[in-house]
Amino acid sequence: MRAERTRQALIAAAAVEFDRQGYAGTSLSAVHRACGATMGALTFHFPAKADLATAVCREAEALTGEALARLEPAGPLPPVAEFTLEVARLLEQEVSVRAAARLTREQAVPSHWYTVWRAALRELVAAAREAAGARPAPDELELLAVYLTAGAEAALRAGRTGAEVQAQLKCLWALVHSSKECPAGPR
Repeated sequence: MRAERTRQALIAAAAVEFDRQGYAGTSLSAVHRACGATMGALTFHFPAKADLATAVCREAEALTGEALARLEPAGPLPPVAEFTLEVARLLEQEVSVRAAARLTREQAVPSHWYTVWRAALRELVAAAREAAGARPAPDELELLAVYLTAGAEAALRAGRTGAEVQAQLKCLWALVHSSKECPAGPR
């Protein structure tokens, strides 16, 4: 029980450090100091920095998979749009998800974070394929969602708030689906 609490505290501290500093900029000593554990406790649970980074990615993969499995679009936006809003919410609110996105982008450790959300996206797109005459076309819809998700991550990293990113995504989806202009523009 205590060992598991220590392990989880180390993963949480590592997620913060990897999110802020990236893989190369994160030291194991910063992680163990951040959570109040000893270096011995850290190396007991994670013999190498790569093991710790992998644990952060696995936590993010689980969080992402669970959140997307619970996603039930109910608003005026199509399901793929709601999907991008949920991934953006996760990137804003879950430090392990942000850290996994950064670690994956840096190719620091093998990570399946993108694979998890891309699989959920493909399921939504497959459902769109069944809707005859859906616009944009399913392959275009998937590509658009991937680019918007990457853009949301970049905007959050650049200091945009979650509310700003959510509003921008909604605006962009409204443009795609209605050919109307956004009230305030996508900025």
